[in-house]
Amino acid sequence: MSEKKYKLSSPSVLAMIGLMAALVFAGSKIEIRFPTILGVSRFHLGNGLCLLSGYLLGALPGGLSAGFGSFLFDVVFWGGSPAGWAVTFITKFLMGYVGGLCFTKHLFSKLGQIPELVLCGLLGEAAYIAGYLLKEFVTYRFIMGSPMTAVSLMLIEKFASSAVNAVIAIAVSAVLYKVLRPVLVKSGLI
Repeated sequence: MSEKKYKLSSPSVLAMIGLMAALVFAGSKIEIRFPTILGVSRFHLGNGLCLLSGYLLGALPGGLSAGFGSFLFDVVFWGGSPAGWAVTFITKFLMGYVGGLCFTKHLFSKLGQIPELVLCGLLGEAAYIAGYLLKEFVTYRFIMGSPMTAVSLMLIEKFASSAVNAVIAIAVSAVLYKVLRPVLVKSGLI
């Protein structure tokens, strides 16, 4: 769906935003948890579906799908605070928006579709990881008052697990895009 062809208020676009948000929500629950030095981390399919939302729907609807699905996942499964939920919405929105904007604007189209998906996924993931690490830094350094050494170690560990999750997300989103886009185009949904 091209950025110029959709109206955010059209029923079909709203339905696709809702569908992709539901897939992001469900994909975030498909996870592998593993111990780290600082506790438990997890790899999940939600980030791959955030990128896929941007690729299939375009920047704004894809970002909204990614943000809403992730926001609702946090509300239902993680608890936390409304401020944390808002940060999740913003960072996941950025992932879907940046990845979708890059892909729908064909910034890397001369490279071929798979390399373009990978590079746009890297940009989307970079936007997410930067926002996520900024939130963690502010939380642990300024709100909790942790010493800078501890915060630095925590950020390194979180960056490492986020980077691995990003690689998985980029691979998952590229494969799903190649499989789903022809079916969605043929059905007239995009």
